[in-house]
Order: sequence, then structure tokens, then C-alpha cells
Amino acid sequence: MDPQATWEQMLAAYAAGDWDLIEERATDLLAWLDCGGFTPKVLSQCAFGEDGNRVLARAGCLFALDAVQSAWRIP
Repeated sequence: MDPQATWEQMLAAYAAGDWDLIEERATDLLAWLDCGGFTPKVLSQCAFGEDGNRVLARAGCLFALDAVQSAWRIP
């Protein structure tokens, strides 16, 4: 798995409103990170290094999954 490509694909899917792809990429990246896989570079100049990027990547994935669930929720 290429976590950088997965991260970028998730962001592009979010911008396009492709809910299925957002869910797939966010789920894949979370599983990758949970298994100790290396972190995508979320911010090029992150003062907190790899740990900071890991936290940001996880938060971004969780935010994206929440957006997917909200989009599919019946009011």
C-alpha cells in the first residue's frame, strides 16, 4: 500500500463528493496506520514530525468517515 497515494486519493474523492471512494480510502488508510504502517505526509512542514502527521492522518480519515455517514443519514 502507498499511504501517500491513498491519502491524496481520499482528499480528491472528498473534493469530488465521491462518498464510496472516500469511505474506501479512509478505511484502508486507518487499517494501515493501525497495523503500524508508515504515515503519509499530511503537512510538508509539520513541527511534530511523523507522529504529528500520523495524528493528522487519523483525524482526517475519521472526519471523512463521519462526513460519509452524515451524507447518507436520513433526516
